[in-house]
Amino acid sequence: MSNQELFEQVAGFAKVAYGYEGEITADTTFDELGKGSMKMIALTSTIENELDAEVTIHEVMKMQTIGELVERVAEEIEG
Repeated sequence: MSNQELFEQVAGFAKVAYGYEGEITADTTFDELGKGSMKMIALTSTIENELDAEVTIHEVMKMQTIGELVERVAEEIEG
């Protein structure tokens, strides 16, 4: 899977988890999405279920942007 495909998948998961209507870029922050622990849990659960990549809620809470999350998911997939 290319990085662009991975980004598109994670961005799609984030849109659903956060109920976000706008465009998501690599620079979109979690603050812009509307930080919420339940939303982050939904996002990390979807990533784990759909991509078989485990990224903890604690890791995501330290991240600023979707781009950071995609990089971390890519590391986990490449293993």
